[in-house]
Amino acid sequence: MTMGLTQGTTDKTQLRSYRLQHTTTDVYVVVADACISNCEPPRAQTRAPFRFSGKSMHNGQSLYIGCVDLNNERVVPLSQLTPNVSEIICDKRDTTAAPETNQDDHGPRSLKRRKTVSGLRLAPHTQDAAIIGTESQIDGCAASDSNGMTDDAQKSSVRQVHSDTRFPQRKNPSKDTSAPVLEPTSTDKLIAGIWRQVFSPVKLSRFHSVIEPGIDIRTGVSGEVFRAVNTLCLKYYNQSQSSRALEMIVQAYWIECYEARIAVLRLENPNLSAMEIRMMGLREACAVLNWKEKDLRNRIAIWRGYKEIKDAGGWASLIFASAGVYRFCKYRTGFGEGFSTRLRHIRSSLEVAADTLHPDWRDLLQVIGQQETRQYHGHPHEWVTVTGRPAVPLSSTYEHLQLPNGFHFRFIDECVLDTAAFGTEDPRRVPEIDPDVCLVCKERQSDEIEKNHCSCFSTLFGGVRNPVPVQLFHTTSGKNNGVIARSNFDRGIAIGEFTGLITKGIEGVDVMLGGTRTRTYQVFQGQMGNFTRFINHSCRPNSQFQRFYWRGKERIIVVSRGVTAGSEITVDYSDHYWKQLNKICLCGEPCCRFRERR
Repeated sequence: MTMGLTQGTTDKTQLRSYRLQHTTTDVYVVVADACISNCEPPRAQTRAPFRFSGKSMHNGQSLYIGCVDLNNERVVPLSQLTPNVSEIICDKRDTTAAPETNQDDHGPRSLKRRKTVSGLRLAPHTQDAAIIGTESQIDGCAASDSNGMTDDAQKSSVRQVHSDTRFPQRKNPSKDTSAPVLEPTSTDKLIAGIWRQVFSPVKLSRFHSVIEPGIDIRTGVSGEVFRAVNTLCLKYYNQSQSSRALEMIVQAYWIECYEARIAVLRLENPNLSAMEIRMMGLREACAVLNWKEKDLRNRIAIWRGYKEIKDAGGWASLIFASAGVYRFCKYRTGFGEGFSTRLRHIRSSLEVAADTLHPDWRDLLQVIGQQETRQYHGHPHEWVTVTGRPAVPLSSTYEHLQLPNGFHFRFIDECVLDTAAFGTEDPRRVPEIDPDVCLVCKERQSDEIEKNHCSCFSTLFGGVRNPVPVQLFHTTSGKNNGVIARSNFDRGIAIGEFTGLITKGIEGVDVMLGGTRTRTYQVFQGQMGNFTRFINHSCRPNSQFQRFYWRGKERIIVVSRGVTAGSEITVDYSDHYWKQLNKICLCGEPCCRFRERR
């Protein structure tokens, strides 16, 4: 048998490693690697152990055959090892302990921990009688040391993750009867952010001067100074929103100009390739912007997303996009999921809300020299949105009724008292109720935000009132108009108050009954009211009518049972209502109670 000894060094430890090879008819390749610790050995330690592994001879098992003398680089057989050298070998193996491997995890030797040192990989080991007999001298030393390490580990403290299993509790699948709710996609989040911004009280305009407070705000923390600081904060917030919108307008328009410039350069330089033409356009822009080409290309990818949003949903979809639009366009997480189609379907709906709630938003387009006129005027609910088409006036949807004087409806935020029926006394007032204390939460009620402590329905009473994110839309099931939610309404949140004319004695038309048995009243929405007049019935509604006492008066409100954005808001008109009608229900629910009427 011939043996060849090769040597080398590792990059990190700069220690020598040796590879011992021989070739026979039974063994293809046998390798012995020096297990040298990456710690500097003592001077007396001049021999390093190595292991002899063979694939055919020992079935992939390991065999220690000796050491390499580091002084003369010669192999020393195992039979010539002294006890001192055996101790050195044991020390070497202990200092190179590593995580346990998954190979042959059984037997007494499976407790040893091995790891790779200096890039050298140890061969797999098994429990073989011949090998154990050959390595008995080394294994005895290693076993004694490993037992000592086990005892020390048992005495040391054990760290363990402890958690309260009672919080949060997982839902029991066998008891959970609610339908599974899918996580909103990136497109859903972006569109929800657009609607949230449209129905927010932000004021978009072009500022031409620096905003200065009217009083000295450095004089203390009095109520007047604090109000001035809040006003200043609100003004600069609106200005920052306007500046952000102006920035996106210019950047989306830049993409259009860039593409037009590329087309001109292509005509002027027909011999250049498309890549060379685009690089020429990039260099022209970088010369003015003072940016690197890489930085500009990264920005172009984001700006191109702005342009795609504008092309699909109009300028309103881009101007009222929330802060998440930057990340949306940077990573393009929602493009290609029917995103453009969804924006095209709500394009006119966005413009209705933008024109009626933010009449001056189109003035921002003057920054790129574009003049646009306002398309929709009046109250936001005077327009009925149609999917994929421009919105139509509310009165036009009732032309089929052929009313003598046409359809006329006035939108009001508070109920109007019929003085001819009740005089000046409001029938909704309950004398037995303290007007300053809530019957539900027992907290103080006040129309002033600073003094109000009742938070039962703060979106309607005693809090900041923003436009309700709902719109009228044309249904496709024959119910004419309906109310669609543009944002989520969590369960228990008030959607709106049922407003109209407070009267009595009306028969033959739809009215809302209120009050008590001894003192009743009706809320009639034939000529005045709000969007609640157009809420349709459903045998499986997602909202409900509820009575609430605010400041000693009974109020009828629409409370959500869990309404998702884009779904129709429905209530149950009650069995008493349907018993007086000779109509069929068009809710389309499987549990419909009035689908077939005789």
